[in-house]
Amino acid sequence: MNGTRAGSLFERLDPTCPEISLRAQSDISERVRAIKRQLEALLNARRGGSASSPEFGLPDFNDSAVGSADLMLRITRGIREAIEANEPRVRVKEIRLLPGAGSLDLTFRIDCTMVAGSCAEVLEVDLIMNGHNRHYRVL
Repeated sequence: MNGTRAGSLFERLDPTCPEISLRAQSDISERVRAIKRQLEALLNARRGGSASSPEFGLPDFNDSAVGSADLMLRITRGIREAIEANEPRVRVKEIRLLPGAGSLDLTFRIDCTMVAGSCAEVLEVDLIMNGHNRHYRVL
């Protein structure tokens, strides 16, 4: 043995084992961080901007009036479609526009499940769109 304690077979199978639970939590945290990085890259790309993956990114929303209900529906639908087409580790349940503080920024909450093998974890992602440059930041 190399000096690293991996636990017995039964300890590794027992989800209540503290050593295994901490390792699993660390793996889940890293998976969530990777998904958030991917979502940020995905949502800041414009659809059609990549010759190798023309469906990657969001459509251009510049032809809609800012603040209109139609624009909010189009942005929400665009976010959902982009995630569903390009991020297989999550399943979107709902995307909601959260009330803002009067700035040009829009805040969305994405409720989804993170698929990991045969397990699914509930994941809530907050997304802020900067109204000046339309850059998305995933929290």
